[in-house]
Amino acid sequence: MNDAWGFGMTDIKELRENIDRLNRSNTTVSKRQSYDMLMRTVKDIESELEAARKELSVNYDKFESLKKENLSLKNEYNILNNSVHELLKEKTEVEKKLEKISKSRPQLSSADLVKTFSNSLEKMDETVNKGASRVNYSVSSMNVRLMTNLAVQDNELRFQLPGADDIIPPANMSQVEFTISSSAKEPPLSELKDVPEVVGLDVENAHSRLKAAGFVQGEVEEKDSSLVQGTVLSQIPSGRSIAKPGDEVDLVISRITSVKVPYLVGMPQEAAEKALNTSRLVCGMITEQEDSSRQGMVISQSIAAGELADTGTEVDLVVGGPKTEFSAVSGAKKEVATKEESDNATVGAVKGTRQVLSSNPSIRLSPNRRSRFGKE
Repeated sequence: MNDAWGFGMTDIKELRENIDRLNRSNTTVSKRQSYDMLMRTVKDIESELEAARKELSVNYDKFESLKKENLSLKNEYNILNNSVHELLKEKTEVEKKLEKISKSRPQLSSADLVKTFSNSLEKMDETVNKGASRVNYSVSSMNVRLMTNLAVQDNELRFQLPGADDIIPPANMSQVEFTISSSAKEPPLSELKDVPEVVGLDVENAHSRLKAAGFVQGEVEEKDSSLVQGTVLSQIPSGRSIAKPGDEVDLVISRITSVKVPYLVGMPQEAAEKALNTSRLVCGMITEQEDSSRQGMVISQSIAAGELADTGTEVDLVVGGPKTEFSAVSGAKKEVATKEESDNATVGAVKGTRQVLSSNPSIRLSPNRRSRFGKE
């Protein structure tokens, strides 16, 4: 085995043997042979020694490089160690700040948190129906996704909500999701009332009875039936059931085919038209008759009040109008107005006074002017 210098005990032993052999040689030839062997051994040793020195030089360079690297690593370690100490110091300061901020943040218990959202749900449900609408809306549920910090205090879970100016990474907060649903509160039985039985009554009596019991007439649907028109065939809720006062009661009645004509005389024209529409009748021909004392008022109607008429029947009206004078036009042609001109004057008089040709300047025409309602 070679030692640190590159040659071992075998080479040294061989060198000694060659020296002894040289000393024991008696002849010149043997001495020469011993000498040559000795020189070869020396050269081998020198060669191995030179190789060992080169290897030692390389290893020394490596050792110096390793020393430098070790020194550099020690410096880096010291820098990292200082950085770690600084980070630990900052961590401690941040933890103190977080603890201080956490104590100053508003905290909600689980019960308070749910109550807060539940109250908001009720307010939204109330607000959505404040406007005038024939349809009732309801907010029945709320899906909540809450970013918050969770804390445990007195064995109770607390929700810490960040302030408006807090800048907190989402990763540092907990996400809580839950749904709040509302359900209708059933009124106590003491507040419910019996729904009156109105099946078999006419619709007007049914409406009066429902109103007297504290209920409201809802939708009214008509169906063909052999019963007298306007007779209530069914109701929802049914009679003798219970419901909240103020609830609507929907009715199904036998189809109404004839109605009583309302009394229209003395009404303004517009009010008379509305009364006819409400009674399921149609305003027919409106004739304007000169009567300045009852101008715009109904003077007479074609069907007497109280008489039965089929729904959709036209009722003609005579309405009082202003006094109209037709002035004469003098000139070369002093002839009585032609039939076409007279007709034009009659139609136009519905809107106002119109001048027409007449051979007699003192003539005053008071024609009954007729026009279909809504058409000239």
